[in-house]
Amino acid sequence: MRAQRTRRPAVVPLLLRLGAAGAAVFLTVALSESTSSAAFTGGTTDGGNKVTAATDFCTSPGSSTLTATADTTAFASQPTSNAGGTATSLTVISANTVDARTFLRFSPLPSVPSGCVLTAVLKIRASAPTAGRFIDVYRVDPAAAVWTEASITWNTKPAHTGSPVSSASLGAAGVQQWTVTPLMSALYAGVNNGFVVRDQTEGTINTAYTQSYDSREAATVANRPQLVLTWN
Repeated sequence: MRAQRTRRPAVVPLLLRLGAAGAAVFLTVALSESTSSAAFTGGTTDGGNKVTAATDFCTSPGSSTLTATADTTAFASQPTSNAGGTATSLTVISANTVDARTFLRFSPLPSVPSGCVLTAVLKIRASAPTAGRFIDVYRVDPAAAVWTEASITWNTKPAHTGSPVSSASLGAAGVQQWTVTPLMSALYAGVNNGFVVRDQTEGTINTAYTQSYDSREAATVANRPQLVLTWN
């Protein structure tokens, strides 16, 4: 009589195969989740690989506060007279035939570090403001002759150019300010011929609106016109 042959259940190889597959999956997950403490270096054996800095990375964030190096006022009421550069106050007027504009320059301008974004704020202390007006700051036309405190008059005043930056006049003494970043971009790109400060609506009939500001000759240094430049 032939001996009966015992057959091994087919489930055993199946379990072995599943176990091997599971081990492989576990090993793959473990490797993908592991971290490396190896230091990254810029060099590789592939000469085509390079590490470079982003072009918009600010190399040296910081700021600079400039005090006006020239400022004066031109009066329509005295079209050929020069106000000089020694007055302790600057004036902006909107009135019938007797407007007045203030001119400011800050120089030299500091270099903006590579890759940095510039923000610029003009600050002028209003010593005797008139509320309810809008005061505009323009860039002096770079094509105009460079003005000086000793020569500028209403008749010889340089033209302004571009779009202005506006700020509401104050109701009491204090620092009025304008964010002049777009104007500064143009000054850096071309000629630094300064700023013009004027009433948004000149030639007001029957009423004179006057803003008085401290000049660079003001006794209190902190009250002198300032241009605050920040880059980051």
